Amino acid sequence: MKWLFGLLLPVVLLIGCSSQSGQKEPAEEVSGEMNEQQVELAVNPVQTDQQIEFQMSLKNKSGSPIDFTFSSGQKFELTVHDQHNKELYRYSKDRMFTQAFQTVTLMPNETYDFSDVWKNVPGPGTYTVTVTFLGKSDQIGKRLKTVKTFEVK
Repeated sequence: MKWLFGLLLPVVLLIGCSSQSGQKEPAEEVSGEMNEQQVELAVNPVQTDQQIEFQMSLKNKSGSPIDFTFSSGQKFELTVHDQHNKELYRYSKDRMFTQAFQTVTLMPNETYDFSDVWKNVPGPGTYTVTVTFLGKSDQIGKRLKTVKTFEVK
């Protein structure tokens, strides 16, 4: 009986330890405007012909450098929804990204600019773009996100 207990105890302990290691807390997302003291995330949709260019920027408004770490080549996620909250476009759909850690350092008052083009715009209407910056920073501690509503003519 003791040998059975001696065999089962380590198994139970290993199962208990392994079940906790896979748990992750969800990332808390905040608007770029809410974290305006340190960084500002902005998106500007610009209509040209039958497409929309999203001009995005992340500005370090603090007095010290801020490091952002990326776990892949994808720096941001961008989605566009119509008035009925139907997703019409997602930047990462049908794309592949490198799986390599990268770090970007933004110096004080430096701006990191990036862009994307939505080519298959369905037509005139009101749309909402959501941009999530995927870089993680110990100095900020929260994922940066901004939302903007725009009109297509």
